[in-house]
Amino acid sequence: MAASLPRTQLPSNNNAVYEKYFHQLESGSSGKVLSSDAAFFLKRSGLADLVLGKIWDLADTDCKGHLNKQEFFVALQLVACAQNGMEVCLSSLKAVVPPPRFDAGSPPLFGTAVTTDIPWAVKPDEKAKYDAIFDSLNPVNGFLSGDKVKPVLLNSKLSVEILGRVWELSDIDHDGLLDRDEFAVAMFLVYSALEKEPVPMSLPHTLVPQSKRKVSISSASLPVIPTLPMPPSKESRQSLPPVGILPTKVQVTQWVVSHAEKTKCDELFHKLDKDMDGLVSGLEVREIFLKTGLPSVLLAHIWTLCDTKDCGKLSKEQFALAFHFINQKIVKGVDPPRVLTPEMMPPSERNAATKVPTASSPVADFSAIKELDSLNNEIVELQREKTSVEQELSEKEDAVKCRTGEVQDLQDEVERETINLQNLKSQKQEVQEILAEK
Repeated sequence: MAASLPRTQLPSNNNAVYEKYFHQLESGSSGKVLSSDAAFFLKRSGLADLVLGKIWDLADTDCKGHLNKQEFFVALQLVACAQNGMEVCLSSLKAVVPPPRFDAGSPPLFGTAVTTDIPWAVKPDEKAKYDAIFDSLNPVNGFLSGDKVKPVLLNSKLSVEILGRVWELSDIDHDGLLDRDEFAVAMFLVYSALEKEPVPMSLPHTLVPQSKRKVSISSASLPVIPTLPMPPSKESRQSLPPVGILPTKVQVTQWVVSHAEKTKCDELFHKLDKDMDGLVSGLEVREIFLKTGLPSVLLAHIWTLCDTKDCGKLSKEQFALAFHFINQKIVKGVDPPRVLTPEMMPPSERNAATKVPTASSPVADFSAIKELDSLNNEIVELQREKTSVEQELSEKEDAVKCRTGEVQDLQDEVERETINLQNLKSQKQEVQEILAEK
């Protein structure tokens, strides 16, 4: 439990910084930080609200609604770990990491402007190398699509999760394309990851290209992930039967999505539903979903579960259900089900016909996440081909060893026959000498 973890078990390298933050936020002389103050402060880290919700859950394990100094230190340490690409869990608390970054470490899309006087982390010689790769991929109008960048990313042999984060960070404009500078950022992150450097959770200002700086976006105009209820109750993991929806004839009145969750998700839904048709597409929710930090395969599964009508879009209730599953996974570690149970079905759909997945069902408009899923399949296929080639090579090596043994045997036999021939010549010489004496 985080609350029972002695603060002395945390690395001491950041204690002075943590003390400073605690005294800034301490409510009077009460020795505690209120949830509202902590939430406002931690949001400045640039991490997604769902990640911050999990951090709060690990720090305030007694569900008091506030943090004492020890718990506040735990929260700050987890923020630092998340910003350095580490998993948000208790086992990360002992890691020695730089102090957490607030405001200055947040990406420009969260409303902060990046000045041009900060040197770009991508050096000129590196940029020239990345530009050469960029040009070799035949950009169209100065941009590369995901299909063209994918082989380069796969070549790195990094995990799909890491590659997904690299794409999300480098696609600064969030337009699904990479220009020359964004591609350089992607390559810089890939090469850093190959050198065992953690891929950050948010793009540092030093990595923002000059062409993308001094861009200030009002936070009011950005969609914000609904604030998670803190702390949530603990639940056990659910079993995972095959994908589908369980048919039921029982009328269920209680929905798994609480009224508070539904209200917050409705607010976000209205911000995303630009054409006001009562539905949101995969492209409209792509950015929000990927900001949760969950694996793309898992997000695609949640989308499939909630798109009960296979139309490639989510209604208001389906959207709320999707975020319910996301919250469950981020905050409580509960996996989304493989099948919707009766209490999970959106209330307006409970009298509708049950969903039967078929091969001819329309494909959801969630191309960005499906793209990452296909990357994973290609990696599996490449690994299978690699195993086959290695097996074939091993068989050929065994054949070569066998032939080498046969050649060695022949060489040994030639040497033996040569010795025998020399012996015979010696005997012949002796006989000739004896005959000559007579």
